Amino acid sequence: MGAKKKCPPVGAPAWMCTFADMMSLLLCFFVLLLSFANMDETKFEEVSGSLEKAFGTQRDRPLLGTPMGQEMISKEFAGQPIDLTVQVQIVQSLAEEMKDGMVEVEEDENGITVRVKDSVAFDSGRAEFKPQFRAVLDKLGKLFAAMQVDIEVSGHTDDTPLKGRGGYASNWGLSTARAVNVVEYWVQNYKIAASRLSATGYADGRPRAANDTAVGRAKNRRVEFRVRGKGNGGEAAFEGFNPMTEQDSAPANSAPVSGAPVSGAPEN
Repeated sequence: MGAKKKCPPVGAPAWMCTFADMMSLLLCFFVLLLSFANMDETKFEEVSGSLEKAFGTQRDRPLLGTPMGQEMISKEFAGQPIDLTVQVQIVQSLAEEMKDGMVEVEEDENGITVRVKDSVAFDSGRAEFKPQFRAVLDKLGKLFAAMQVDIEVSGHTDDTPLKGRGGYASNWGLSTARAVNVVEYWVQNYKIAASRLSATGYADGRPRAANDTAVGRAKNRRVEFRVRGKGNGGEAAFEGFNPMTEQDSAPANSAPVSGAPVSGAPEN
Protein backbone atom coordinates (compact mmCIF):
# COMPACT_ATOMS: atom_id res chain seq x y z
CA MET A 1 0.00 0.00 0.00
CA GLY A 2 1.31 3.42 -0.95
CA ALA A 3 1.95 6.31 1.45
CA LYS A 4 -0.98 8.55 2.41
CA LYS A 5 -1.28 12.03 0.78
CA LYS A 6 -1.26 14.95 3.14
CA CYS A 7 -4.43 17.10 3.12
CA PRO A 8 -3.88 20.81 2.59
CA PRO A 9 -4.31 22.96 5.66
CA VAL A 10 -7.79 24.28 6.37
CA GLY A 11 -8.45 27.89 5.34
CA ALA A 12 -6.77 30.29 2.94
CA PRO A 13 -3.04 30.42 2.62
CA ALA A 14 -1.29 32.78 5.01
CA TRP A 15 -0.01 35.03 2.19
CA MET A 16 -3.57 35.68 0.96
CA CYS A 17 -4.41 37.66 4.05
CA THR A 18 -1.36 39.86 3.62
CA PHE A 19 -2.18 40.44 -0.08
CA ALA A 20 -5.80 41.33 0.67
CA ASP A 21 -4.72 43.83 3.34
CA MET A 22 -2.30 45.46 0.91
CA MET A 23 -4.99 45.80 -1.84
CA SER A 24 -7.43 47.35 0.62
CA LEU A 25 -4.83 49.85 1.76
CA LEU A 26 -3.95 50.78 -1.83
CA LEU A 27 -7.64 51.25 -2.67
CA CYS A 28 -8.13 53.56 0.30
CA PHE A 29 -4.99 55.46 -0.63
CA PHE A 30 -6.15 56.23 -4.21
CA VAL A 31 -9.64 57.10 -3.03
CA LEU A 32 -8.12 59.66 -0.67
CA LEU A 33 -5.93 61.05 -3.46
CA LEU A 34 -8.98 61.46 -5.72
CA SER A 35 -10.97 63.20 -2.99
CA PHE A 36 -8.17 65.74 -2.43
CA ALA A 37 -7.73 66.49 -6.16
CA ASN A 38 -9.48 69.46 -7.92
CA MET A 39 -11.05 68.19 -11.11
CA ASP A 40 -11.25 70.62 -14.04
CA GLU A 41 -14.64 69.80 -15.50
CA THR A 42 -13.97 71.67 -18.73
CA LYS A 43 -10.77 69.77 -19.40
CA PHE A 44 -12.44 66.54 -18.38
CA GLU A 45 -15.21 67.12 -20.92
CA GLU A 46 -12.65 67.95 -23.61
CA VAL A 47 -10.60 64.85 -22.89
CA SER A 48 -13.61 62.57 -22.69
CA GLY A 49 -14.98 64.08 -25.90
CA SER A 50 -11.68 63.52 -27.68
CA LEU A 51 -11.63 59.92 -26.52
CA GLU A 52 -15.19 59.37 -27.66
CA LYS A 53 -14.36 60.72 -31.12
CA ALA A 54 -11.18 58.68 -31.27
CA PHE A 55 -13.04 55.46 -30.46
CA GLY A 56 -16.11 56.35 -32.50
CA THR A 57 -18.54 56.38 -29.57
CA GLN A 58 -21.48 58.74 -29.26
CA ARG A 59 -23.87 59.49 -26.51
CA ASP A 60 -26.78 61.90 -26.10
CA ARG A 61 -26.33 64.62 -23.53
CA PRO A 62 -29.47 66.07 -21.97
CA LEU A 63 -29.93 69.83 -22.57
CA LEU A 64 -30.55 71.54 -19.27
CA GLY A 65 -32.43 74.83 -19.38
CA THR A 66 -33.35 77.03 -22.33
CA PRO A 67 -30.60 77.84 -24.85
CA MET A 68 -29.53 81.46 -24.42
CA GLY A 69 -28.07 83.73 -27.08
CA GLN A 70 -24.53 84.90 -26.49
CA GLU A 71 -24.74 88.11 -28.46
CA MET A 72 -27.47 90.32 -29.85
CA ILE A 73 -27.15 91.33 -33.47
CA SER A 74 -29.42 94.32 -33.02
CA LYS A 75 -30.87 95.86 -29.88
CA GLU A 76 -33.77 97.44 -31.72
CA PHE A 77 -36.26 96.10 -34.17
CA ALA A 78 -36.01 97.79 -37.53
CA GLY A 79 -39.07 99.41 -39.01
CA GLN A 80 -41.11 97.73 -41.68
CA PRO A 81 -39.45 97.76 -45.11
CA ILE A 82 -41.01 100.14 -47.59
CA ASP A 83 -43.77 98.49 -49.57
CA LEU A 84 -43.23 98.21 -53.31
CA THR A 85 -46.73 99.56 -53.89
CA VAL A 86 -45.72 102.80 -52.18
CA GLN A 87 -42.96 103.43 -54.71
CA VAL A 88 -45.23 102.45 -57.61
CA GLN A 89 -47.94 104.85 -56.50
CA ILE A 90 -45.46 107.70 -56.01
CA VAL A 91 -43.90 107.16 -59.43
CA GLN A 92 -47.28 106.90 -61.12
CA SER A 93 -48.53 110.03 -59.37
CA LEU A 94 -45.47 112.09 -60.36
CA ALA A 95 -44.93 110.59 -63.81
CA GLU A 96 -45.52 113.88 -65.62
CA GLU A 97 -43.20 115.87 -63.33
CA MET A 98 -40.50 113.19 -63.63
CA LYS A 99 -40.80 113.25 -67.41
CA ASP A 100 -40.28 117.03 -67.40
CA GLY A 101 -37.22 116.72 -65.12
CA MET A 102 -38.87 118.61 -62.26
CA VAL A 103 -38.83 115.67 -59.82
CA GLU A 104 -36.53 112.71 -59.16
CA VAL A 105 -37.45 109.52 -57.30
CA GLU A 106 -34.80 107.23 -55.83
CA GLU A 107 -34.92 104.12 -53.66
CA ASP A 108 -32.27 102.80 -51.26
CA GLU A 109 -32.10 100.65 -48.14
CA ASN A 110 -33.48 103.52 -46.03
CA GLY A 111 -36.61 104.11 -48.10
CA ILE A 112 -37.71 106.27 -51.01
CA THR A 113 -36.46 109.80 -51.69
CA VAL A 114 -38.50 112.27 -53.73
CA ARG A 115 -36.32 115.20 -54.80
CA VAL A 116 -37.77 118.47 -56.13
CA LYS A 117 -35.60 121.12 -57.76
CA ASP A 118 -35.43 124.49 -56.02
CA SER A 119 -36.37 126.33 -59.21
CA VAL A 120 -39.63 124.37 -59.33
CA ALA A 121 -40.50 124.82 -55.67
CA PHE A 122 -39.51 128.36 -54.59
CA ASP A 123 -38.36 131.73 -55.81
CA SER A 124 -34.80 132.70 -54.85
CA GLY A 125 -34.56 133.59 -51.16
CA ARG A 126 -38.25 132.85 -50.55
CA ALA A 127 -40.15 130.07 -48.75
CA GLU A 128 -43.58 130.47 -50.42
CA PHE A 129 -44.61 127.67 -52.80
CA LYS A 130 -44.69 128.12 -56.54
CA PRO A 131 -47.94 126.88 -58.20
CA GLN A 132 -46.27 123.82 -59.78
CA PHE A 133 -44.75 122.84 -56.44
CA ARG A 134 -48.11 123.17 -54.71
CA ALA A 135 -49.50 120.73 -57.29
CA VAL A 136 -46.73 118.24 -56.39
CA LEU A 137 -47.51 118.64 -52.68
CA ASP A 138 -51.20 118.00 -53.32
CA LYS A 139 -50.46 114.77 -55.17
CA LEU A 140 -48.09 113.53 -52.48
CA GLY A 141 -50.34 114.71 -49.65
CA LYS A 142 -53.24 112.59 -50.93
CA LEU A 143 -50.97 109.55 -51.18
CA PHE A 144 -49.26 109.96 -47.80
CA ALA A 145 -52.55 110.56 -45.99
CA ALA A 146 -53.66 107.06 -47.00
CA MET A 147 -50.31 105.34 -46.30
CA GLN A 148 -48.70 104.15 -43.08
CA VAL A 149 -45.34 105.80 -43.72
CA ASP A 150 -43.08 108.36 -42.07
CA ILE A 151 -41.97 111.36 -44.12
CA GLU A 152 -38.91 113.51 -43.48
CA VAL A 153 -38.94 116.82 -45.33
CA SER A 154 -35.54 118.48 -45.73
CA GLY A 155 -34.55 121.83 -47.24
CA HIS A 156 -31.17 122.29 -48.94
CA THR A 157 -29.38 125.32 -50.40
CA ASP A 158 -26.10 126.20 -52.07
CA ASP A 159 -23.33 128.17 -50.33
CA THR A 160 -24.26 131.60 -51.70
CA PRO A 161 -24.83 134.02 -48.77
CA LEU A 162 -28.39 135.34 -48.51
CA LYS A 163 -27.42 138.80 -47.25
CA GLY A 164 -30.86 139.32 -45.75
CA ARG A 165 -32.84 138.55 -48.90
CA GLY A 166 -36.40 137.34 -48.27
CA GLY A 167 -36.20 138.28 -44.61
CA TYR A 168 -33.78 135.48 -43.70
CA ALA A 169 -30.37 136.20 -42.21
CA SER A 170 -28.85 132.91 -43.42
CA ASN A 171 -29.51 129.78 -45.43
CA TRP A 172 -30.24 127.94 -42.19
CA GLY A 173 -33.39 129.93 -41.61
CA LEU A 174 -34.43 129.71 -45.27
CA SER A 175 -33.93 125.94 -45.65
CA THR A 176 -35.70 125.25 -42.35
CA ALA A 177 -38.63 127.53 -43.19
CA ARG A 178 -39.13 125.81 -46.54
CA ALA A 179 -39.22 122.36 -44.94
CA VAL A 180 -41.57 123.46 -42.16
CA ASN A 181 -43.92 125.12 -44.66
CA VAL A 182 -44.28 121.79 -46.47
CA VAL A 183 -45.01 119.92 -43.24
CA GLU A 184 -47.58 122.46 -42.10
CA TYR A 185 -49.26 122.41 -45.50
CA TRP A 186 -49.78 118.65 -45.28
CA VAL A 187 -50.95 118.77 -41.67
CA GLN A 188 -53.47 121.53 -42.36
CA ASN A 189 -54.78 120.33 -45.72
CA TYR A 190 -54.46 116.54 -45.59
CA LYS A 191 -54.61 115.88 -41.84
CA ILE A 192 -51.44 113.78 -41.87
CA ALA A 193 -50.51 112.95 -38.28
CA ALA A 194 -47.74 115.19 -36.96
CA SER A 195 -46.03 112.14 -35.44
CA ARG A 196 -45.39 110.85 -38.98
CA LEU A 197 -43.69 114.03 -40.17
CA SER A 198 -40.39 115.75 -39.54
CA ALA A 199 -38.86 118.91 -41.00
CA THR A 200 -35.16 119.67 -41.18
CA GLY A 201 -33.08 122.49 -42.66
CA TYR A 202 -29.57 121.53 -43.78
CA ALA A 203 -28.57 124.80 -45.51
CA ASP A 204 -25.56 123.86 -47.68
CA GLY A 205 -24.42 121.13 -45.28
CA ARG A 206 -25.32 118.20 -47.58
CA PRO A 207 -24.41 119.16 -51.15
CA ARG A 208 -24.98 116.78 -54.04
CA ALA A 209 -22.38 118.53 -56.20
CA ALA A 210 -19.55 121.05 -55.87
CA ASN A 211 -20.66 124.65 -55.34
CA ASP A 212 -17.97 126.04 -57.68
CA THR A 213 -20.20 126.02 -60.79
CA ALA A 214 -23.68 127.30 -61.56
CA VAL A 215 -24.80 123.77 -62.48
CA GLY A 216 -23.52 122.38 -59.19
CA ARG A 217 -25.19 125.10 -57.14
CA ALA A 218 -28.49 124.53 -58.95
CA LYS A 219 -28.27 120.81 -58.15
CA ASN A 220 -27.72 121.54 -54.47
CA ARG A 221 -30.77 123.81 -54.17
CA ARG A 222 -33.56 121.33 -53.59
CA VAL A 223 -36.30 119.97 -51.34
CA GLU A 224 -36.30 116.27 -50.45
CA PHE A 225 -39.00 113.99 -49.06
CA ARG A 226 -37.64 110.78 -47.57
CA VAL A 227 -40.37 108.17 -47.18
CA ARG A 228 -39.81 105.28 -44.77
CA GLY A 229 -41.88 102.38 -43.53
CA LYS A 230 -43.75 103.21 -40.35
CA GLY A 231 -41.33 103.16 -37.38
CA ASN A 232 -38.20 102.87 -39.54
CA GLY A 233 -35.49 105.33 -38.55
CA GLY A 234 -36.56 106.86 -35.27
CA GLU A 235 -39.33 109.11 -34.06
CA ALA A 236 -40.84 111.69 -36.33
CA ALA A 237 -41.05 115.19 -34.93
CA PHE A 238 -43.00 118.31 -35.72
CA GLU A 239 -43.51 121.53 -33.90
CA GLY A 240 -46.05 124.23 -34.52
CA PHE A 241 -44.03 126.92 -36.23
CA ASN A 242 -45.41 128.77 -39.23
CA PRO A 243 -42.67 130.60 -41.13
CA MET A 244 -45.28 131.99 -43.52
CA THR A 245 -46.62 134.21 -40.76
CA GLU A 246 -43.41 134.66 -38.77
CA GLN A 247 -40.98 135.61 -41.53
CA ASP A 248 -40.70 139.19 -40.31
CA SER A 249 -39.90 138.31 -36.71
CA ALA A 250 -36.35 136.98 -36.27
CA PRO A 251 -36.43 134.41 -39.11
CA ALA A 252 -32.75 133.62 -38.63
CA ASN A 253 -33.46 132.08 -35.25
CA SER A 254 -36.71 130.38 -36.18
CA ALA A 255 -35.56 126.76 -36.35
CA PRO A 256 -38.35 125.00 -34.46
CA VAL A 257 -37.66 121.56 -35.80
CA SER A 258 -35.74 119.28 -33.50
CA GLY A 259 -32.60 117.69 -34.79
CA ALA A 260 -31.64 120.21 -37.46
CA PRO A 261 -27.91 119.74 -38.14
CA VAL A 262 -25.62 122.67 -37.51
CA SER A 263 -22.83 122.65 -40.03
CA GLY A 264 -22.17 124.49 -43.22
CA ALA A 265 -22.74 127.97 -44.55
CA PRO A 266 -25.70 129.89 -46.05
CA GLU A 267 -27.37 129.70 -49.49
CA ASN A 268 -30.46 130.82 -51.36
